[in-house]
Amino acid sequence: MGNRSDGPQHLCRQGRKCKSRVKDTAGKFHGVGVESPDSLCHVCEEHAFEAIRELGNDLSMLVTSVEDGRAAAAGPKVSFSAERPVPIDLGVDSLRGEIDNEVTRWAIRVTRGEELTNPHATLCANLGTLIDLPPQRVTVWIPHPDGGDDVGDEILDGVDAVLRLVKLHQRAQAMLGLTETTTFLPDPCPHCGRKALAVSKDQQRVTCKGCRIVWDSDHFALLSNVLDFERRRVAS
Repeated sequence: MGNRSDGPQHLCRQGRKCKSRVKDTAGKFHGVGVESPDSLCHVCEEHAFEAIRELGNDLSMLVTSVEDGRAAAAGPKVSFSAERPVPIDLGVDSLRGEIDNEVTRWAIRVTRGEELTNPHATLCANLGTLIDLPPQRVTVWIPHPDGGDDVGDEILDGVDAVLRLVKLHQRAQAMLGLTETTTFLPDPCPHCGRKALAVSKDQQRVTCKGCRIVWDSDHFALLSNVLDFERRRVAS
């Protein structure tokens, strides 16, 4: 008989940020086991794909926020003259450009240079191809130690691309003031058993951040009461 491994050979690339992270005997969190090296677990992958699908809505809301003057993170104002002010939210405008550029970059790569009419729709239709892209040289902006950014090259694969797009969605949500504050419950999820239950800010929903199942608060309270009763019955 061959040697038997004590654990999974590969771990989710999200590491301790893995949606299904597990704690080792030393009390440290790490990614759940996966079949392929340098890959995401199923839950992290689906969560990332959903964030990428939301980028189109993010762009629409960023445009609206500028037009209505309601951007959550207002940047400096620029004007050509005192008579003709041109208010431009530089932070929002910059982020819109970054999203457009990143989406278009990866849409071109998954279609191998085909003409694009809607880069975001094309990318969303090819998310499986995107995440499986092999490592390749990509031109990126690299922060300079003395401030500002320089153009440089990095070797990025499909998982890198997915995580970069997810980060842009998170930045857009934060800029729009849509990042939801959650309260975590001490009990494990009734569905998957993970301790990842979060209560929405308005107290109307309970979501498991592990398996992504969602209950309305009344249904969850009823379910919890039933489970508590069953646990007491078994223990007695």
